[in-house]
This record gives sequence, C-alpha cells and structure tokens, in this order.
Amino acid sequence: MPTAKFIAVLWLLISGTMISPERVFAFCHELEVVSRPSVRLAAASTRPVEIEWFGHATFQITSSKGTRILADPHSRSDLRWPALDQHIVTTSHQHGAHSNIYMAKGNPVIFQGLTSGGENWNRVHTTIRDVSVYTVPAYHDKSQGLQRGKNAIFVFRVDDVCIAHLGDLGHILTPPQLKLMGKIDVLLVPVAGGMYTVTPTEAIEVTKQVNPRIAIPEHYWWEGGADRFVAGFPRVKRSKGPILKISKQELPSPIEIVVLSVGGQ
Repeated sequence: MPTAKFIAVLWLLISGTMISPERVFAFCHELEVVSRPSVRLAAASTRPVEIEWFGHATFQITSSKGTRILADPHSRSDLRWPALDQHIVTTSHQHGAHSNIYMAKGNPVIFQGLTSGGENWNRVHTTIRDVSVYTVPAYHDKSQGLQRGKNAIFVFRVDDVCIAHLGDLGHILTPPQLKLMGKIDVLLVPVAGGMYTVTPTEAIEVTKQVNPRIAIPEHYWWEGGADRFVAGFPRVKRSKGPILKISKQELPSPIEIVVLSVGGQ
C-alpha cells in the first residue's frame, strides 16, 4: 500500500510543481515534528519571537537566542533600515524593493529565492543556528510567471513558531503549495492593488487557505491600505508600533489579524 509521502510526491509530479521529494514534509509539517522529538524539544521556548516590520515587505525576525532573519530587504530611503547585524537574509525575487541585501549589516548567510536571472527557483531547505528555513515555489502573477516572473515563499521555523513570508505572491495558492508550506502560525501577507501582488480580496482568500493563528498585512504603501483586507476578518488588533512579540504558547486561535504600524508608510 503506498505511503502518504509517496502519494504526496506523486501529487506534486502530476500537478507540475517542480519540487524534490525530500521537501514534501519539511520543517513546519506535523509529521516531521512528531517523528523527530529532538527537534520539537530543542525548538520549544517560552521566550517570545520578535517580528518587526520595516515597511513594504521587509521584516526582521528574531529568535529567543538572538538569531536575526531579514526578509525581503527594501531599498527605500523613506523607511527605516535595521540597525543590528543579521544572521540570515532572504529574498523572494530579484526586484530591487525586495532584494537589497546591502541593507543587512554583519556577515549574514544569504538565501536568494530565485536564481540570478530569475528564471528558476533556488531550493532552500536547511537550518542556520537555531532557525530552520525552506522555500516553496510560487509566482508573481496569475499566469505562472509569464507577466512578472517567479516568486519564492520563505517559511521559517523559529522557536517552534512557523512563519511564512509570501513575498510578492500574485495568485491564490494551490493545494500542493499549501501542503509544502505546512502548518503556519504567522502569515506575512502582501496586500496591494493587484498589479504587484494579490488584491485585498485575494489576500483574504489566501489567508483563509493557510489558516494561520496570526496574519500580518504588509506591502501596502498608502494610509488605510490594509482596511479592505482587515474587513474580511472578525478578530483584528491594531498596534501602535512595528513589533509583534509572540511565543508558541501565546498564539491565539485562528485567525487574528495584527496590523503593525510603520512611520512613513
């Protein structure tokens, strides 16, 4: 009788998603965590993970041990830049507003979601210090990259909290992509007018597909830009600052929207 993993691999092959079999069950999949108790025990922490928004799609994620991840560093001079050294930098695609790796201080490990020309995805599935990181292939548009190219979703496992950064996602997620992402606790979801990412209405649908405990809207650059997205959910918290601190034990029931505030947005 075929195993669940074999069926999942077959499903991906049939769907045309080019993923290697070893990545079907990755770091934020319950089966892997259950089968590897040492991973679960090592990751457990009562100290909070810190998620700080620097505007556009740029986030600094800090583990309880001080490991810092800089995701999709922007290139805007009117927004804040991180002051601390980074250990990991990720870019979802090659556009300048998402790939300014020179923003990062220190000597970080850099993971580019796409190859240098943007023609294909880079496969990332590794652990750096106390953080696990992997990619899920996606697109920047609704025509499988024919308009604006490819996009890489990055998933981070930080202190047993699974965080997904959608990059410039331009479409509704497919069942294989959702399966590869795993069980997401915090979703960083782009909200824009539809030209560069999903629309607010599509962002609502994507968030409900993923069903995270917390969703943080980002990428919008006008006052009230997240309001249409927020209107799709009954539970909303608005922060006066750019930082969310959360531990696995403190995660709310799904889905709570947390709107962070960034000066100059």
